[in-house]
Amino acid sequence: MENVCNLFFELSNEDRLSIMLELEKEPLKLTHISKKLDLTSSESHRQLSRLSKTKLVVKDVEGFFSLTPFGEQALNWIPGYRFISDYSEYFQSHSLSNLPSDLLSRLGDLVSCMFSNDALVSVSNIETMIREADEFIETIADQFLLSAYPLVSEAVKRGVHIKTIDPVVYRPSLQVKGEVSEEDKKTLSQAAEDGRLVSRKIEQFDVFLWMSEKEFAILSFPTFNGKFDYLGFTSKNDRALKWCKDLFSYYWESAEPKHELTFARPYEAE
Repeated sequence: MENVCNLFFELSNEDRLSIMLELEKEPLKLTHISKKLDLTSSESHRQLSRLSKTKLVVKDVEGFFSLTPFGEQALNWIPGYRFISDYSEYFQSHSLSNLPSDLLSRLGDLVSCMFSNDALVSVSNIETMIREADEFIETIADQFLLSAYPLVSEAVKRGVHIKTIDPVVYRPSLQVKGEVSEEDKKTLSQAAEDGRLVSRKIEQFDVFLWMSEKEFAILSFPTFNGKFDYLGFTSKNDRALKWCKDLFSYYWESAEPKHELTFARPYEAE
């Protein structure tokens, strides 16, 4: 535990961390580091001595400093800490506890995401994503938006393949009104028959996700009572997309086949 505390202490200093981030790009001499970070030579030397002592950086015979393999690995964890720190208020009330450990260790892949703090904005993002999808749409959703049915129907017609992970029984909670049209039911039922729309089902939802080959419109985590408020993250970044693709694959493999296509019901006040 002492070694872990020492590592966190070294990385907690802004100047030392900035030096390491510069060295991640390329090896540098002390004078170059001082100029890039606007530090005095004595301060750069002091911080580099600390980093060298803890074996995070090393100096070669020509005077260039570079990260050690240990230093490189230490920096790999920084984006994950930055992500949860940037959105600390969100994670005070939303749970990641049920996510697979390998994806938790890669949370830094989401550091480029933008945050959506309005459920209506999330719905708008989903609708736009469906309209712009060319290859596939994948969802993990405890409810299927009624407004999405005609858009998904049009997506299927233009050749987009759909995979959905659904609840065993839909219980809409966004208080949407209206019915799925008979035309959309027919289109989607036909797509399910010929394999363009494939659904599976799970009992417990650890995430709410809508994504295409271009972006994910919403990645939302449950609150501590297991419910979703549909606030979360969106991104077109390749690493973030890969993270969500791997997340979907994990739940897809563990979900049960759904042999009958069902449609979300409009909200009914209790």
